[in-house]
Amino acid sequence: MQNQIINIIKQEPFVGEDGQSYIKCTKEILTPRKTYIKGVVSGKYRGDKIPSDSDISYLYEFEIYEAEVLCNSKDDFRKDIAFRFPNDFTNVLSSNTIKGIVFPKQKLPHTLPVKVKADNRNFGVNILEPQLFEFEINRKYHQTEGEEVFGTFNAFITGYVFDYERIEQIEYIPAVEEVDNIEEPNGKNPLLCVPSKVKTGKVETKGNYTREEYLCANHPDKVWGNWKYTSTSNSISNPYTGSAKYNDSFDYGGCLGQVLGILAVVIAAFFLIKLWPILLILVGYYLFILLLGILPTLFKWIFRILGVLMILGFIGLLINDFSRSRLPYQPSPVVDLPRERNVPVPVLAPIPDHIDDNDNTNNNILHDSLITRFRSWNDYGGNTYEGKYSIKLSDFRRAHYHKDGLKATQGTKQDYDAIIHNLKEYDKNNIPSLYRLFDSIGDANKLDRIKFAEMVVTFIQDIPYAIVLENGCDSRLYEDWFTKQYLQNNKGECDGYQKFGINTPVEFLTNLKGDCDTRSLLLYTIFSHYNYDVVVLSSEFYSHSIIGINLPLNGTVYAYNQKRYVMWETTTPNAKPGRIPNEIANLNNWRISLKSK
Repeated sequence: MQNQIINIIKQEPFVGEDGQSYIKCTKEILTPRKTYIKGVVSGKYRGDKIPSDSDISYLYEFEIYEAEVLCNSKDDFRKDIAFRFPNDFTNVLSSNTIKGIVFPKQKLPHTLPVKVKADNRNFGVNILEPQLFEFEINRKYHQTEGEEVFGTFNAFITGYVFDYERIEQIEYIPAVEEVDNIEEPNGKNPLLCVPSKVKTGKVETKGNYTREEYLCANHPDKVWGNWKYTSTSNSISNPYTGSAKYNDSFDYGGCLGQVLGILAVVIAAFFLIKLWPILLILVGYYLFILLLGILPTLFKWIFRILGVLMILGFIGLLINDFSRSRLPYQPSPVVDLPRERNVPVPVLAPIPDHIDDNDNTNNNILHDSLITRFRSWNDYGGNTYEGKYSIKLSDFRRAHYHKDGLKATQGTKQDYDAIIHNLKEYDKNNIPSLYRLFDSIGDANKLDRIKFAEMVVTFIQDIPYAIVLENGCDSRLYEDWFTKQYLQNNKGECDGYQKFGINTPVEFLTNLKGDCDTRSLLLYTIFSHYNYDVVVLSSEFYSHSIIGINLPLNGTVYAYNQKRYVMWETTTPNAKPGRIPNEIANLNNWRISLKSK
């Protein structure tokens, strides 16, 4: 079938009952499959403001961010045959409800994540090339906030899910031995000779290579087998007497022999250097045995037994050493110190609250400037908190230069984890003013551990979202849909040319521009300071970062080492702990990047 993928899983040689050699070949055959779906879809959308509620044709940059498809029967699924509206939807609609409205296909994504409900079960799937019909907005839940609209909808949907059907197939292939110089018989038999396993006894030798003659399996002719290399030594054996004589002119293989000899010496020297303490113990022991030769036989046998035990221990040590060296490296999450040491912050003379671009922070700390920010925000209970904090201009610049000096050697997940851990360690003692603000709020309001954590997270959630990019803020530079659409619709809400696409804690508190991983890193730094058990959770699959905190809270939990880390979204205002959107709720796509305890 066209577009099939065939993979050879395993090949095993064996000899059949007929005495011939075969190869058992196990193949995996993957056949593309499209499973088409139809049903009733309901969900939530967001987009730009609609000029007229009576005409949805003006809705542009439309986005469905949550959807659920209800399927009534098995007939709502079929293989490789698309559903047509309304002909194939008779079981879910009546003819008098059809208005013929087709939702614009260009306003839908190529892939739509949905939750399918069928036969009292739920499935999370990605519907490809979705089509919506009879699209209706629930006016009751339609909301307008500034230039954006939110609401819910109902419609009929069709599309397909793509996967592969897998079949294992076993084939038995005759093993044909390659032979050299196969000659056709002179008019005796036009068939090509197939060598058998029967030898004629004739052997031909050229230097260190030999080959043997075999009878043909399909006619009485003979054929020579392949040339085979035979190892030699510095003595040449007589084939008749079995005696040997020394060969003074034996060739050790020229340059290759010399290289192998040098390599053997290097390997031997390496083992001597690595194992010389144990070798000294063994040599000393046997010297001691020789000195005790005059002692009675009983003592000699005791020391001999001890010697055997030492040799066995030495062999076991070697086996254990080589076994451990073959184990694959399994990196674990970076674990920080549970609490950093308090570093005294120098008291600065009164300085104007501004940034001096000509300032040289390395000359004199008295020439430094303070960058002061005032924040006012509400927690989930509506309680209002407010206050000021300050960042030294020199700390802001040093944080930026330090980040620019870091290097990612291979661009792996472990590199990313090491980078954000490094940024946290560098900035953790440079935000004492923020710690004092939180301490004063916690003491004044007598906040417990949970309420204090909510106060800190809502402080971060209240800061408007801004995307942080390693390159510029021009949408034409990017191919991924989210970045391109965000830059086109939120001009100015971007911090470009930031190495690794992240702001450090000091940078974020100064310029107030942060995306998901910038916010998660600052929260991780703050909670580590206050001795919380907290983790940074990263997902390359969702291109997202959140925090997890070990507190007695309800909601979605990421379990690790018998601990429950409640997942907490940081980019959405008023997002409570444990409430994670369905589109990023698959825990298999998350991992721990940093861990405080």
